[in-house]
Amino acid sequence: MRFKKLASLAIAGAMVASLLTGCGGSKDSGSGANESTTAATSDTGSSSDAATSDVSHGDTYTVDFYNVAANFQGVQPGWYGKIIKDKFNMEMNIIAPQVSGDGGALYQTRCAAGNLGDLILLDNADMQECIESGLVRDLTDVIKKYPNLWKFQEQIEKFNGMMGDGSKIYAIPLEMNTNGPTAYNQLHVYTYPRMGWDMYTEAGQPELKNLDDLLDCLKKIQDAHPQNDKGDNAYAISLWKDWDSTYMECVAQLTKWYGQEVNGSVLIGTDNSITPLTDKNGAYYKMLKFFYQANQMGLVDPDSATQDWNTVVTKMQDKRVYLYWYSWQYGFWNSPARGEEGTNYIEIPVADTKLYQPSDTYYGNGRVLGVGSQVSDEQLDRLMEFLDWYASPEGVQIQHSGTEGLIYDVVDGKNKLTEDGINRFSAEVAVPEELGGGNWNDGNNMINQWIVASCEINPNTGEAYNSDLWSSTIEMNKTKTTNEWSEKFGAANDVEYLQKNNMMTVVPSINMALDIDTTDVSLAREQCGNAIKDASWRMIFAADDADFDAQWDAMVSELEGLGWKDVTEFDTNKYQPMLEARKAAQ
Repeated sequence: MRFKKLASLAIAGAMVASLLTGCGGSKDSGSGANESTTAATSDTGSSSDAATSDVSHGDTYTVDFYNVAANFQGVQPGWYGKIIKDKFNMEMNIIAPQVSGDGGALYQTRCAAGNLGDLILLDNADMQECIESGLVRDLTDVIKKYPNLWKFQEQIEKFNGMMGDGSKIYAIPLEMNTNGPTAYNQLHVYTYPRMGWDMYTEAGQPELKNLDDLLDCLKKIQDAHPQNDKGDNAYAISLWKDWDSTYMECVAQLTKWYGQEVNGSVLIGTDNSITPLTDKNGAYYKMLKFFYQANQMGLVDPDSATQDWNTVVTKMQDKRVYLYWYSWQYGFWNSPARGEEGTNYIEIPVADTKLYQPSDTYYGNGRVLGVGSQVSDEQLDRLMEFLDWYASPEGVQIQHSGTEGLIYDVVDGKNKLTEDGINRFSAEVAVPEELGGGNWNDGNNMINQWIVASCEINPNTGEAYNSDLWSSTIEMNKTKTTNEWSEKFGAANDVEYLQKNNMMTVVPSINMALDIDTTDVSLAREQCGNAIKDASWRMIFAADDADFDAQWDAMVSELEGLGWKDVTEFDTNKYQPMLEARKAAQ
């Protein structure tokens, strides 16, 4: 058993032509499943197809959940923990390699012991390896009994058809939907420059032709607001390193602004190109230099190299960070009241960007969920019952929005956020003791991945599970900020603006297991990844341009001695079939 960092994530590409056949339209979103603690029949199924309801809940089952997506380790706390305990008499003991201190050692130790976990959430290639090693239970004769899971039969069978001999089902893809493999049903693109509308306006609403203009605008903002209203130091850019894998994650996400996505050691472009991450004409170098130039202008938080994501969240909630780039960061500040004040963050177009935007993850997002092979039959029944609920309308609604009555109300058959629901990410929302007590965020779902994506349609409301896409939320968010933005840029939202101006390419999502690293490639990848991360962080804080370029050249030279050529050749061959499939689909 060998450890690999992110050997396979969701790739912007397309399924082979056979996978796309018949996938153009939406399916019926309704499963009709009973949302009690037992599985039930679907609208299209019969009682003979449904799981039995004789699962015993007498003893508390502490589920060891090995989870590469989790940012929390320990037993699920708070309101979500209470829901699981009340419904299933379960406690979720989350084992999170990325916060354990040494994820590689943890993975190898548990694999060597033959028990990775009761539930196992892994990247695709790691799951394939664990299946081959006998660490994952065969679900072929079990999963069909659970209608909320089997609603995604097409996606589950197609993915597992690429695993093992292709005849068995071991893994459940995550973030699936039934909207079709080329759909992008969102109001916002995933990653793009975002600033407070009030501060952008105060800076003169300058036209941003390129990254230099973006930095100049951020400089004006920070010079005018070196501290927040509480007197705390504030910066245009605040970085964190606890999400880094074999590269610097904050840099990698921004490469999409210029038409490339980092995948392992290579950059995959919207033009179907594959180039090494170290290509000096590539977007990794470009965005790394962007952060370096920002630091030269005094715009990078000096805590960046030592702080973690949770610290950055606190700073965003206190308006100590002036540039966002993830769409979901809005939740840490934006609200309708702030929108009316004109202080909400919103996308600001940069004219030379050519965004790489993956479509919604119809086939899954590159991570999968399985059951450990050591799990008993009784435990399997309980785990499958939980997973079926996790994929049910009730379970999915709770995952993506929270609980009715506290976070949202149902008005005329549609969901509408409460005041606490509006503020749940940006402020302390107290949870009543009878619902679990504590702070809402502290009790949120720490599994941090879903079987069903938030863009899926809830059959009970006819709207997406994602509260941002509810008609009530869209109407509520029409504020001074959005109205003034729309008037200036001539579009309802950033997706419409970027599409109208040919500034984005939606790349069909694909989810498949890719070639697994050989032992030599795995070792070289880990060593090269450490060198890339270390050099990237040093380069952001380089003394001057000459120092920056010298460090880049030194990194490239070091990588050559660590087997970089072998890694990039391996990744080029690994991803080439994806690009061929994408070309066929486009």
